[in-house]
Amino acid sequence: MSVTIADIFGEILKSDALIVEPATNFEIKRCQRDLGDIGCVHLPKEYKKFLKIANGFAWNGFEFYGTYEVREKSSGYVLRDIVGYNERFGERVDDHFLILGTFDEDYYVWDNERKQYRSLDRLTRMDVDEFESFEDLIMGTVGLYALSD
Repeated sequence: MSVTIADIFGEILKSDALIVEPATNFEIKRCQRDLGDIGCVHLPKEYKKFLKIANGFAWNGFEFYGTYEVREKSSGYVLRDIVGYNERFGERVDDHFLILGTFDEDYYVWDNERKQYRSLDRLTRMDVDEFESFEDLIMGTVGLYALSD
């Protein structure tokens, strides 16, 4: 039996995860426009599909950003939006990268030059890992933690 992203989200939903409602087409188009306005590369197709499933999520230190900032009232936790995060932190990373999420000491990025997803060390910007698809990125990161028990 092969594991899917739906299986992973099923597992993290059993715990204390923040999974944002799916993005609308309008929210995704606005995000694309706003990324262009700040000089960032556009969202890759696979990430747009992900946003239509979950418009961002946070779980056990993993964060993947959505089209708008989400603030949990009960805890005060803030999950930043992809445009705001890239505007604030983008100058610390090469301009052909779009930061999609973080975990611990890693950035998860779309590398527009290589046309692939990568994890980079936050301090050195050196490659930690490369992924052929967004699904591979989720499976090789969040999936390893979610399905480890």
